[in-house]
Amino acid sequence: MNILYKALILLILFVGIMSCGSSRKALEEALAQAKKDSIALAKLKEKSADKLEQVKIAPIQRKYAVVMGVEAQTINIPLFKFIDKWIETPYKMGGETKSGIDCSFFAQYLFHDVYGNLIERTAQKQFDAPSTSKFLGQKYLVEGDLLFFNLEGSEFMPITHVGVYLGNGRFVHSTARRAANGKNGVQISNLKSQHWQKLFVAAGRKPNPIRNIEN
Repeated sequence: MNILYKALILLILFVGIMSCGSSRKALEEALAQAKKDSIALAKLKEKSADKLEQVKIAPIQRKYAVVMGVEAQTINIPLFKFIDKWIETPYKMGGETKSGIDCSFFAQYLFHDVYGNLIERTAQKQFDAPSTSKFLGQKYLVEGDLLFFNLEGSEFMPITHVGVYLGNGRFVHSTARRAANGKNGVQISNLKSQHWQKLFVAAGRKPNPIRNIEN
C-alpha cells in the first residue's frame, strides 16, 4: 500500500468521523475509488520506469557517438558492436581474419552479420551486381549504403575500394591508408575529406537491409 493510498484512507476516515450524516456506503465507495487511484498511479510509475529504461545509453553508443559526432541514442548498437570487434584490424589484400582483412570481405562480413544480407565478395562484383542500386548524390546516403572508390574517381576504371556508410559523413572500411593514429586497416573515415572525395566513384544501395535491430 503506497503513501498516497494510505493518506486517502486516513482522510476519508477523518471526514467520516467528523461528518455526522456520512453513510457507510459513501465511505466504502470512497475507499474503493482511492484503491483504484492507487492502482492507476502504480501503473503510471511502471510505464515511466519502462520509458527511462528505454532511453538508457549503452556504453557502445556513448563511445561511438563521440567518433561519429551524433547523439548517442542514434547509434545502431549491433552495427557498432560489430565495428568495435574489428576496429584497427590490419589491412591485408585477400585477408579474411583478425590477422588481416581486405575492404570487400569486411563489407561482405558486415552485411552478413549486421544486416542479414549476403553480398558479393569483391568490390567490383559488389559494384556490378544487379541488386546494387547506384547513385552519385551523397546527400541521399543512409546507413548501410556501399561506397565505391578508385584512384581516378571514375566509373570507367576498375573499382579498387569499398566502404560502408554510417551516417553524418562517416564510413567504415578496411584500408591500407594509415589513419591519424598511424595504423591502417579497419577504421572510420570522413567521406567529406579531400582524399576520399577525389577517389569517390558512386554509392550503392542493397535491397532491404535490416537496420537498427536493437534500437
